Amino acid sequence: MPASNPDADKGPRAKGPLAGLLAQPGETDASGQTRPRMPMPLAKARLAGGDVVVAGPEGYCLDPKTVQSRPGRGFALIASCRILSGGAVGTWAEPMLITVTVGPKGANDDLPSPEALAQATGAALLGGESSAGFVTANLDRGGDTILEGGDQRHWRGAFVQNGHLVGLALYAPKDSAFAAQQGGTMLARVKAQIATLSLQAAPARTTRGTAAPGPNKGLFGRLFDGKDLP
Repeated sequence: MPASNPDADKGPRAKGPLAGLLAQPGETDASGQTRPRMPMPLAKARLAGGDVVVAGPEGYCLDPKTVQSRPGRGFALIASCRILSGGAVGTWAEPMLITVTVGPKGANDDLPSPEALAQATGAALLGGESSAGFVTANLDRGGDTILEGGDQRHWRGAFVQNGHLVGLALYAPKDSAFAAQQGGTMLARVKAQIATLSLQAAPARTTRGTAAPGPNKGLFGRLFDGKDLP
């Protein structure tokens, strides 16, 4: 293992409700406590009772400290494997954070428009699309509230997997290409990987799911609240 992590100066540092999660071993977190060496990052995790399987693209892993899985819901944070492990595993990958929130039951008819995603987060819509059961929105502010040194712009996404509404959020350093168009492309990669792994792990479900309220701030507020936590 190298004496120092070459990614350390380039790595994202979470703040707010996620503060301290990505601090390197030996650093202090928001409470002033020394960060112990983190456990090895995870390649994937089963959330919501195994209905939704989450994994990062090549070079990105799950922070085991953030993974939450309960019946019907779950949460995980994706970041560079190398940063999460303090340089122990993985190769260099462009710094960013992606949160994955598995929320209430729903169906494709319940998915919001990009405009509704912006409204739910109180931000202006810079761009986005709704296609093939996947909605994305590039928002003008909010990214720097989660990521230290982050770009104000960030991305949100929503889709249905095995009857669960799944919310994605991507945060990137200031002026990163992931804060602009590449962020939508990355969310699409994550969505495709989740869909492939989840279909392999669970039987096909009906697309209607169980009854759920229509698209509104309350429904998507539970996926996209200000803290990005389930």
